[in-house]
Amino acid sequence: MRYPFVNTLMCFSLLIVLLLFPGKAMEAQNQVTGKLSEKARISVLTCAPGKELYSVFGHTAIRVSDSKQELDLVFNYGTFDFNTPFFYLKFGHGNLDYLLSVASFKRFMREYFMTNRSVWEQELNLTAQQKERLFNDLLLNAQPENRAYQYDFFYDNCATRVADIILDQFPARSVDFTANKSPDALTFRQAIHPYLASQPWTKLGIDLILGAPADAPTDSLSIMFLPDYLMLQFSEIRIHQDPPTSLVKEENILLDFTDQTEISNSLVSPIILLWILFLAVLLLSAAEAYGSIRLKFLDGILFGITGLLGLVILYLSWISNHQVTSPNWNLLWANPLWLMIITNVNTKIGKFISFGEVILLCIFLVTSFMKSLQFFPSEVYPIVFLLLVRILRPFRWWLGKSA
Repeated sequence: MRYPFVNTLMCFSLLIVLLLFPGKAMEAQNQVTGKLSEKARISVLTCAPGKELYSVFGHTAIRVSDSKQELDLVFNYGTFDFNTPFFYLKFGHGNLDYLLSVASFKRFMREYFMTNRSVWEQELNLTAQQKERLFNDLLLNAQPENRAYQYDFFYDNCATRVADIILDQFPARSVDFTANKSPDALTFRQAIHPYLASQPWTKLGIDLILGAPADAPTDSLSIMFLPDYLMLQFSEIRIHQDPPTSLVKEENILLDFTDQTEISNSLVSPIILLWILFLAVLLLSAAEAYGSIRLKFLDGILFGITGLLGLVILYLSWISNHQVTSPNWNLLWANPLWLMIITNVNTKIGKFISFGEVILLCIFLVTSFMKSLQFFPSEVYPIVFLLLVRILRPFRWWLGKSA
């Protein structure tokens, strides 16, 4: 990654792909009819995370196979249609429909084999009646008038849809999660962090655009928004019936690439680079105070980037339909007011806005250490201190001197 800081800023226009589009383009819908035989098997497929942004959290689907009827299909809730009118507008605003599609098992597996991603299978311990009912529910969901749904990264995605339609086959009080609760009461944000460990710049971008809802604690049910945790929870679920039984009858690994080592795609850690940048600008600002150099261009770049970031966060938080981005208290330090300072740098308006930004930065620092609003990544602090150094410069605007 040659320009990691610039890449992070570009990442904001692409990160919604991660939040909205962890699937792939819609496959052709198969027309399936008929009843299942006594040899039918229904299982959950859990696919390992991929290297691409849209696949970093893995994937979940349902397999229905029946050797007697030569049936082997995968029902996939993680697809979308690029031919949707105003695709990118809907994509950015958060109201693009996701679709349930049906594909052959061989076609489904081919993609994961080609991308070296492991696939695990959990055969469900269902009665013949439950298999038939689940299969019919899937076929009903796959009808053109039913297959679309409003995607939500935490609350309604390819994994939660699978969990819901399977658990709906049992009476509510018969499903026992007590054997495997949400590990350590993770928040949604904490649950996704391990998946981004090898992509620190992407992780920083995700943390910046996710708002306070991402810091809500998960429970045994909500943690299944991630495919890995769905597989873990399903393996421990007990069904209170006569006789009591486990939800999962048998587990197998269909593709095994677990021996591959994940290597970070970032040559420079964001936290290290940003602190180095802060120290460099601090030294340059000291030189500027003695009249050696002028850094007006640096302020334009710094305030401009921060203001544009503020516009992105403001749009995602208060205008778009994304539930997980609002409220976002990163607006205390990254907001569009920085753009007004650039255009009014030597005016009373500019000085008034500068004073307001200093107050907002101080409020952010106080509240962030109190940890009362939301999680803030550690990379934010060198940026905030950098903004304080340049907005004060030092106290020239307060003395009424030009920058």
